[in-house]
Amino acid sequence: MKKFFYIFLGVMMIPNVLLVLSEHQNLWTAACNLLLPLGLYWLAAASSHKFGRTVWLMFPFIFLAAFQIVLTRLFSQSIIGVDMFLNVVTTNLTEINELLGSLIPAVAIVFILYIPMLVMASIAMRRRRRLGASFVNIQRRLAAVCIGFGLLSGIVAHNGSKPMRLIDDIFPVNVSYNLCLAVNRYWKTEHYPSTSKGFTFHAQPFQTHQTSQTPQPPNKTILLVIGETARAANFGILGYERNTTPKLSKIQGLVSFPKAYTESNTTHKSVPMLLSAVSSVDFDSLYRQRSVITAFREAGFRTAFFSNQRRNGSFIDFFGNEADVCKFIKDDAAPSQNILDERLIDYVKREVANTSQPLFMVLHCYGSHFNYRERYPRQFARFLPDVAMEARRENRQNLLNAYDNTILYTDHVLNRLVEVLRSKGSEAVMIYTSDHGEDIYDDGRHFLHASIVPTDYQLHVPLFVWTSQSYEANHRSIVKALKSNSGATISTSLSLFHTILQMAGVSTPFFVASHSFSDSSLVVPHRYFINDRNEAVLLQGKTIVNKQ
Repeated sequence: MKKFFYIFLGVMMIPNVLLVLSEHQNLWTAACNLLLPLGLYWLAAASSHKFGRTVWLMFPFIFLAAFQIVLTRLFSQSIIGVDMFLNVVTTNLTEINELLGSLIPAVAIVFILYIPMLVMASIAMRRRRRLGASFVNIQRRLAAVCIGFGLLSGIVAHNGSKPMRLIDDIFPVNVSYNLCLAVNRYWKTEHYPSTSKGFTFHAQPFQTHQTSQTPQPPNKTILLVIGETARAANFGILGYERNTTPKLSKIQGLVSFPKAYTESNTTHKSVPMLLSAVSSVDFDSLYRQRSVITAFREAGFRTAFFSNQRRNGSFIDFFGNEADVCKFIKDDAAPSQNILDERLIDYVKREVANTSQPLFMVLHCYGSHFNYRERYPRQFARFLPDVAMEARRENRQNLLNAYDNTILYTDHVLNRLVEVLRSKGSEAVMIYTSDHGEDIYDDGRHFLHASIVPTDYQLHVPLFVWTSQSYEANHRSIVKALKSNSGATISTSLSLFHTILQMAGVSTPFFVASHSFSDSSLVVPHRYFINDRNEAVLLQGKTIVNKQ
C-alpha cells in the first residue's frame, strides 16, 4: 500500500510537470505549481487509513488530470479552459469519435496511467487494506511542509508583469475554477430564451444608400455563408501557393478581404458574434439580445437558416430557430452518416425559386472541420496523399493535403451558390467567412483550434463578398466602399452584423456605420480576442498584449 501511495502521488503530478515544461514557467511559479498541488494531493491521500476509498473519492481530480494530459498532447500547452468544458457538452458524438480516433496515443497513455490506479484502489477496498497509523501521521506532516513551501513560492512568484494567481496559474485550482465558470455559463445559455424574451431591433427597410430612385426590389436576396474551421492562409485567392480556389478567383463581382480576423477561435462564441450586434468587448450582452435574423424578419424579409451541423444546445440553435424556416439537415440522419455541404445548395435553390419577398438566408457549413478527409467527395482529392489522419506532427503533409482539399471543395460549393443567385437575375449578395481557423502543426506543436492561447492561424479567416450586376448598378456607393475597404484590417465579429444590414437596406438603432466594411466611414478597430473567460484581450499584430 505504501508503494501504491507514492505511485499515485507521482501519477497525479504528471499534468503539473507537463505544464511547467510547456508553459516555460519561471522558477518560483514552477515551484508553486509543483509543491502546492503535491502537498494538497498528499494531504488528501493521507486523510484516511482507507486509501483505496480515498483514491475513488479523488476521482474528479483524476479525471481532470487525464483530460489535461490529452489536451497537452493536442495543443502542446495551456490548461483546460472554460470553452473546452463547454465544447464537451456542445460537440456531438460523431465529432468526438473523429477526434478521439486521431488521439489514440494520448488516450492510451491516459488509460495506462490512470485505469490501473483505479483498479488497484478497487482491489484495496475489496481486501480492506489500510495504511498504518504512524505512516499516515508522517505523511500528513510531510504534506503540510510541502504546502507551506508551495505557498511561500506563490507569494514571491509572478506571471510576467502580474502577480501569480492560483485561479490562473496553478493546476488543478485553475481548472476547477474554469469548470465552475463553465457550469454558470451553461446555465445562462439554457435560460437564454427567457432573458432575451421581448427583445426587438426596431428594424425596418431604408433606401438612403441606394443611388437609384427605383424602389427596393421585392426579390432582393442576401445569403450569408458561415464556413467551419477555414483559415485564410490556405485560400489561393488570398495568396496561398496552392491553387485551392480556382473558381472563386474567376468570379466577377467578388471582393476579397485578405486581412479579416475573428475574435474567437471557438464555434460556440464566434458564430453568435457573427450573427449578432455583440463583439468581444460586450459579449455578455448576448444573453439579452437576439440575432440579425430577427432584424431581417422585423424589416419584412423572409428568413431561412440551414445548417450542416448537428444541434448542440448553443446560441447557434437558438438563433437558427428565429428564422421563418430552420433546418438542421442532419436531424434525420444517422449519427455516422456523412453529409457534405453541397446538400445545402438544394435548400437555397428551393427558397430562391419559391420566394417573391426579400429573402435573407444563413448557411452554416461543416467546411473544413476535422476529420478533414470526410469533408469532400473523392473527386476533390487533388492534393495527395491524404490518407493518414491521426493527429501526429509526422502526418502533417497528409493532414495539410486533406485540409487543402476541403478548401477546394468549399471553392466549388461557393461557386455553385453564386450560380444559383445569379440565375435569378435580381439583386443578390453573398457573404462568406469562417467562424475561426485551424492549426495544422505549422510550428510542429499546435493542432486544431480552441486553445486558450490562439495562434494567427486560428484567428485569420477568409472573407469574401459577391454582388450581382443588378445590385452593383443600384448600390454603387456600397460596392465602391467594399472595394475601397478590401485592404483594411477587418474584425468579422464586430463588422459582419452591420455590413449585412447595410447591404440589405435594413435600418435599426443598433446599426453603426463605422463598423461596416461596406461603408466609406469604416474605422479600423483595435484587434481583440475574447479569451476563455469572456474577457476582451487586446492583440498587437499576432501577439496577445495582456495574456490572461
